[in-house]
Amino acid sequence: MSKLPLTTLETADDLAKPILNHAKTNFGMIPNFFAAIGIDGASLSGFLAFQETLNNNAQLTAKQRELIALAVANYNGCHYCVSGHTFSAKRIGLTAEECMDAQKGKNADAKDQAIIDLALNILKTNAHLTDEMLTNAKNNGVTDQEIIQITALTALNTLSNWVNNIVDPTIDFPKVDLISNP
Repeated sequence: MSKLPLTTLETADDLAKPILNHAKTNFGMIPNFFAAIGIDGASLSGFLAFQETLNNNAQLTAKQRELIALAVANYNGCHYCVSGHTFSAKRIGLTAEECMDAQKGKNADAKDQAIIDLALNILKTNAHLTDEMLTNAKNNGVTDQEIIQITALTALNTLSNWVNNIVDPTIDFPKVDLISNP
């Protein structure tokens, strides 16, 4: 049971109501994350606008964005997001093993590993990245623009993780276990 009451179409504010209606039309239901962040329509609207802008203008591939989401969600201890992003990642072609590796902060590709490392280092250092951390990313093909997008995606995913950790909605995806942080 959620720690805060999830928003419904009946309880949603004027900003959240049309977004939740649209989600219900698209998904056949209102995903619990939408109902959680939709407790405040401004937060739901702002989150989705930020996400849409990043996705529509992404320098990173969909795979790389999911790797970040999985690593960040696991680091932040968000069971809901690990489950949801594993579901999304598999839909775009990642294997269960690749998803679990991302949760562990691992990837076989050097650039993808550098992206995951950077996202996790942003969290671990509160974005006080060392020259060595930035040099490692750049030496593995990460551009300055990608560094800023990795930072934005890390922040966006952290917001999602924190909302879900506070509200604790029922997971409406196949459940995936969190992995202990290394």
